[in-house]
Amino acid sequence: MNKVPIGNLLIALILGLFIGAVAGAILDKVMGTLIFSLHLFKEPVILELYIIKVEVQLTPASLVGLVATGYLVLKKG
Repeated sequence: MNKVPIGNLLIALILGLFIGAVAGAILDKVMGTLIFSLHLFKEPVILELYIIKVEVQLTPASLVGLVATGYLVLKKG
């Protein structure tokens, strides 16, 4: 396993999370289902700083994107 700088890993994982969520939404529209965009939590995970508020809602597609990106980054380096 290659060593990857933590900053690059975090950026890649966040992008993989977003790409998975977008791909899941597109697949749901094309297939006419709600399998990939189903919310896993009742409320989003909230990170509230002084000025910035970030809410994240996980879906099955976003988790698949996260795992796939993590595997590719750690495997390829």
